[in-house]
Amino acid sequence: MHIIIVGCGRTGSLLARTLAERGHQVVVVDPNPDQFLRLGPNFRGRTITGLGFDRDVLLRAGIEHAQGVAAVTSDETANLLIAFIARRHFHVPNVVARLFEPERAALYQAIGVPVVTAAEWRVHRLEQLLCQPALNVVDTLGNGEVTVVELRVPAAWAGQPFSFLFIPEKVAPTVLIRGGSARIPAPDVTLEAGDIIRLSVATDALEDLRARLAQAGGMECAS
Repeated sequence: MHIIIVGCGRTGSLLARTLAERGHQVVVVDPNPDQFLRLGPNFRGRTITGLGFDRDVLLRAGIEHAQGVAAVTSDETANLLIAFIARRHFHVPNVVARLFEPERAALYQAIGVPVVTAAEWRVHRLEQLLCQPALNVVDTLGNGEVTVVELRVPAAWAGQPFSFLFIPEKVAPTVLIRGGSARIPAPDVTLEAGDIIRLSVATDALEDLRARLAQAGGMECAS
């Protein structure tokens, strides 16, 4: 994925390094070039000095073909403006932002941009939202060790038992939603294409679950 991170403070730099290490094409934007020292000598992405809400800067960063933008500056107004431009003007599919003032959450919601606030798991949560859109993240528990997700059962999984999704200490399916009705099914209940399943997943297993879903052709988010 081509991902633009605006803001190279503690959160932005750690997120950039994490994503680059996972093989993503990362561009970091910050008005202060000294901030790029936080990325370390082994960072394989690009850096651009400039304001993240400047159209020319965003174009240089490749926003026209970006799959994700993270607005993680220390300026709440700047983050909101960056998120708005990325979502509404450039139609970037995955846009996330760092939130400082909870009363502004509704503004982000109005433009369809998820926000992250808890410092302990901010970076991991941002990575989830950017890189795992096939899984609809419902909640994150504790300090981010467990993530609650929903997924739509792909046709390739039809006929499998509900317990098919269980992986000890990694993935625990809990709820089956079929025809708009939710229930806690017996382990041997047969899955049908289009069912929505709610699962509790060890956060470090999300990538494996997403790969498993993609392999089955189930890239549509639950809704």
